[in-house]
Amino acid sequence: MDTIFKTLINERGKNMKYGIMYYKKTDNIGDDIQTYAAIRFLPHIDYHIDREDLNCFIPKEKEYVSMIMNGWFLHNKAAWPPSPYINPLLISMHFTCLEKIDVGEKYLQGLGGDYLKSYQPIGCRDVETRKRLTKNNIENYFSGCMTLTIKPFENIEKQEYICLVDLDERSSKKVKESTSREIREITHDVNPEEIYKKGFEERMKNVEELLKTYQASHLVLTNRLHVALPCIALGTPVILVHKEKFEEDRLGTYLEYMKSFTDVEFEKLNIKDIIDKPEKNSNKYIKIKNSLTEKCEQFIKKCEEQKLPDNDLPEIEKYSEYVEKLRWYKELHEDIRVKAKSNIYESEKRYKEYEDIINNLKNQNSEYNDIINNLKNQNSEYNDIINNLKNQNNEYNDIIKNLKNQNSEYNDIINILKNQNKEYEIEYKKMKEEQEQLKQNNNRIEKENLQIKQELSKTYESKSWKYMQKIKKILKK
Repeated sequence: MDTIFKTLINERGKNMKYGIMYYKKTDNIGDDIQTYAAIRFLPHIDYHIDREDLNCFIPKEKEYVSMIMNGWFLHNKAAWPPSPYINPLLISMHFTCLEKIDVGEKYLQGLGGDYLKSYQPIGCRDVETRKRLTKNNIENYFSGCMTLTIKPFENIEKQEYICLVDLDERSSKKVKESTSREIREITHDVNPEEIYKKGFEERMKNVEELLKTYQASHLVLTNRLHVALPCIALGTPVILVHKEKFEEDRLGTYLEYMKSFTDVEFEKLNIKDIIDKPEKNSNKYIKIKNSLTEKCEQFIKKCEEQKLPDNDLPEIEKYSEYVEKLRWYKELHEDIRVKAKSNIYESEKRYKEYEDIINNLKNQNSEYNDIINNLKNQNSEYNDIINNLKNQNNEYNDIIKNLKNQNSEYNDIINILKNQNKEYEIEYKKMKEEQEQLKQNNNRIEKENLQIKQELSKTYESKSWKYMQKIKKILKK
């Protein structure tokens, strides 16, 4: 950490004081990374100035305090414009008007706008900020993000693990299923009340350790811009996975510098090769890095070489009285803002719960509709089957009818045959009777013949018969 917190003062600039801006109660480590990126340009640090209390800063003596003012501006718009004691380099700035409780672009007008115009052109971090300043007639240019100037650490060996930083659940699951590498899940979300209690040096040391973790990793996947940009500066392959509906002018400014997908695109990808052999980041960022570095170094050089006159600065005692009142008003404003924001978040939470209920009901309704449609389709199929069965039944009925008609004909034939059979039976009976009669007659005749034979036999045997035979012989002669 000795290389970060410089204490040596350049002899020519020994009277110049330097401040470093940070957000005391941040909920996002990205704010501390922005601060870390600016530190390396400062010869030394004399003041730690809270971003949300810029206009209340008072130095120990009536003098200018030079400060690189990069980062995200601003939750409490009542903190703008900054204290007159601050000699700023307005660079790598993002002005937001998207807070839940916000004054829109009004803080970029009036006194706030006049302050910016007195230091124009303003270095903008993204296209969105450029549009906002241009709309309010403030000269500006695209400077890029200060985190692109972060230098890679020495003696950091590449390892095989993959960092998933605030990646959505589905994308994280897909990565885990697509690789056997170690997965390190990290979040940039922090508890404002807890980080507020930590000292500045400890916070910066934590940032440095986190950046070393990113530099050593095989690959970083994230949905956060201020994870992706430091990774580009550190030379670590990074993939930005963002929502389909995203802030085009903020995120879109940097998509050409890295591999990026929407979460829907990522879900459809075969990511095994992408993870095993990640593409190197584009080197287009180097131009931005060099320009930012040059402007910051020129600013420090100028501060070191030139002593700023303090004649136009307010007296410390007088400004302290003003700040005391101002801080009271700011605290009231902040209390209102925080409570209103809390109410809005609570309302959004409830709305989200209701929305989830409605979506669940819609999903259920969709399922029911699918079931109904399936039943309708099945019913249609059943109707087709029933109609086919009906048609078959009609055919069967026709067949049965034909069979009945044929049966009737067969019955008629059978009746005729039965009648014929009866006649045949009568005739047969008659024939039987006649046959029996014939048989009896035949028997009688046979008996009679037998008697005749017997009688003839007797006759033949008689003498007369013999005699008669002799006569026949004589007569024949």
